[in-house]
Amino acid sequence: MRRLISSIALLWVGALTSTSAYESGPWTVSSPNGNLSLVVEMKESAGSGSGTPGLSCRVLGDNCEVLPIAPLGITLERLGQFTGNLRFANKFARVVHERYAMLVGKKSQCINKANELTLDFFNDTGGKMSLILRAYDDGVAYRYRIDGAGQDTVLNEASSFRVPAGSQGWFARYTQPHYEWYYDAHAKLAGIDYDVAVPALFHASNGHWIYVTEAAVDGTYAGARLKFQEGKGEVLAFHLPEHPSSTLPWLTPWRVAIIGESLGTLVESTLVANLNPPTDIADTGWIKPGVAVIPWMTGPSINNMSFPRMKQFVDLASEMGWTWIEFDNALALGNQGADAPDKWMAIPWIPELVRYARSKGVNVYGWDHWRNLDTPEKREKILGYFVTHGFKGIKVDFLESDSQERFKFRETIARDCAERHLMLSYHGETMPRGQQRRWPHIATLEGVKGEEYYLFEYGPTPAYNVNLVFTRNIVGSMDSCPSGFELTGTPFSRRTTSNSHEMALAVMFESGWQCMSVSPESMKDNPAKGFLKDIPSAWDDIHFVDGYPGEFAVLARRKGKDWWLVGINAGTPREVTVPLDFLKPATYKAGSTMTLRQARQSDST
Repeated sequence: MRRLISSIALLWVGALTSTSAYESGPWTVSSPNGNLSLVVEMKESAGSGSGTPGLSCRVLGDNCEVLPIAPLGITLERLGQFTGNLRFANKFARVVHERYAMLVGKKSQCINKANELTLDFFNDTGGKMSLILRAYDDGVAYRYRIDGAGQDTVLNEASSFRVPAGSQGWFARYTQPHYEWYYDAHAKLAGIDYDVAVPALFHASNGHWIYVTEAAVDGTYAGARLKFQEGKGEVLAFHLPEHPSSTLPWLTPWRVAIIGESLGTLVESTLVANLNPPTDIADTGWIKPGVAVIPWMTGPSINNMSFPRMKQFVDLASEMGWTWIEFDNALALGNQGADAPDKWMAIPWIPELVRYARSKGVNVYGWDHWRNLDTPEKREKILGYFVTHGFKGIKVDFLESDSQERFKFRETIARDCAERHLMLSYHGETMPRGQQRRWPHIATLEGVKGEEYYLFEYGPTPAYNVNLVFTRNIVGSMDSCPSGFELTGTPFSRRTTSNSHEMALAVMFESGWQCMSVSPESMKDNPAKGFLKDIPSAWDDIHFVDGYPGEFAVLARRKGKDWWLVGINAGTPREVTVPLDFLKPATYKAGSTMTLRQARQSDST
C-alpha cells in the first residue's frame, strides 16, 4: 500500500499589532532568498484622479521594479467595498515550509517554501477583510479572507498585476465554451479588448519572465479570466464571469504571478500546486498514472463499436508496455449511446473487453458526458457500473465552464470517484488551477487545442506546440493526445509536424494519462516504437535546457534513474548545445532511437 505523505511545517514568526488605525503602509513580504518582494500600500492609483486612497501592490526585484503598482481589492454585496478608505487593524507573518508528494505531475517531491504576511482591514461598514500575501523565490501570490457569518456575494474584484510598459506577451483569447485556442505572440499589448484566458506569459521590458494565473479555485468561487485595463495594455485584471456566493468566513482563490529571469524558472515551477490545499486521501495505492492508447482518435465512428477492433488496441497497449486504454463506452452504440446509459450498459461484450484487458495487464477507463453524472442517482448508476465491471477510471467530458456551479460539480465528481477508487480525467475542460494536489487521482485535464483537431481542421502547428511548453502545460497535466503519426488517407497525414516532433511530445508534454493517438497500423514498423515503449507518464523531476516561445524547446525529465531528453523545433533548423550539469555524478549510457535522433540517458550505477 502506497501512501501520499505531506510533511507540513508551518512556523509562526510573529504577530505585530498596528500602532496606528490609519497606517497606510507600505507593507512588504520578501521571498526566502530575498530576490522578490511583494509590496502593498494604500494610495491613490496613478492618473485615477479619484482622490481616494486604494489598495495596490507591486513587485520589486534585486535591481528593478519587476511589476509596477496595480490595484487590488474586493467588493461584496453585504459587507461592501474593500478597495479603498480602509482602516488597517493588524498584521502577522509566518514562514510556510513543507514537503509533499505528487503522484502525477512534473515532480514527485515538491517543496512549498514561502514567506507569508496577512494584513487585516476594516471598511466603513465594520466589515473585516484579510489580505494574505505570499512571496516565493519563483513568484508572488495574494488572496482575500472575508470574515463574518452568513452568506455573501462577490460583486467585483479589483485584483490585478501591471506588466511593465513595452512587454511582449503570449496568451490565448478566452473562447466559449472552452479553452481550445491558440497561444499567440503579441509584440504589443495595447488595444487588446477581448478577454484573455489564464495563464498568460510575458517577457517584460526589464528582462523578467512573468506568468499570470490563479490557484486554488474550488466550489466556493468561479474561475476568472484576464482583461487588459486602462487602454495601454499594462494592467491585467482578474475578471469574474459571474458573482460567486458563499458562506463566511470565505477564502478566495490566489492571484498568482510566477516570475523568473529565465524561462526555466517558470517551466520547472510547482508554485500553483503549492498554493492548493493538501490531499486528505490517505490510501493512494490505487492511483496509477500511465500511458494510454485512445482508439477514438484514429477511428471516431468505428473503433469503439467493435469488440474485435478494441481487442487489437488492447494488444497494442500490452505490447508497448502501456497500462491504460480509453474506451468510449457510450459510443459503442454510436452517437445514440451518449445519452442512453441503459442501452450501452446492456452491451454484453463490454465486461468481456475489460476482463480481456485485465488479462493483458491493461486498465480500462470509460467516458461520459458530465450531464449524465450531475445527480447522486446518476453517479451511483454509472460509477457503480464501472466499479462492478472492473473499470479503473473515467473521463468526464464537456465541462466547458468556469462557473461556480461547474467547479462545485468538479469537486463532487472528484470526491465520488475517490471513494470508488476511480481515476479521473476532465475533458472539454478549462485550465488547471493546481487541484491535482488536493485530488491526486485526477490523471489529466484537457483545456488545450490538442491533436483531436486534426480530425476537424489542420490542428496544432510546431510553433503552437512549442508555446504550450511555456504556457498551458506549466500549470498542470495536459491531455493533448500526442503522436498522431502519419498514415496516408487519414487526417493525420496533413500534419505540419514531423514524426520525430510527434514522438518527442510524449515526453515534452506532461500528462498523468498520456493518451497516445495511434493505431495498431500506425505503430507497425514505426521507428518511434522503441522510444515509446514503456515510456513514463508521471515524472520525478524536470530540467529546462533551452528554448523560446514560438521557436524551440528542449527539456529533460527524470523517472527513477533515467533521464529522457527531448526537443521540438518550429521554423528554421537549429543546433542546440545541451549542458549535462543537471546530472548527478555517475556513469551514464545513452540509448539510440535510430533515425529519429531522440536520446534516453540511463544511470547505469
